[in-house]
Amino acid sequence: MDDNKLKKMGVWVIVMLFAVYFVSLIAICVFLELPMLAVVVYAVMMFLFLVVLAYEGWQRIKEIDGGLEDAVDNY
Repeated sequence: MDDNKLKKMGVWVIVMLFAVYFVSLIAICVFLELPMLAVVVYAVMMFLFLVVLAYEGWQRIKEIDGGLEDAVDNY
């Protein structure tokens, strides 16, 4: 497995770990029988955070494909 594929896989593993973590937190809120409005608001916030995280992961994949993963000059 080449180095770029490993880096790409690492990005998606992190995104998926966060997704599992967020789903488990929402499930805990449901099992604790919190008010439904609070659970829905929390779920929407976590979903939006996950969307942003997935977008940033996609941007990171594009950086890896473009060879910019070690370009310190961009920062």
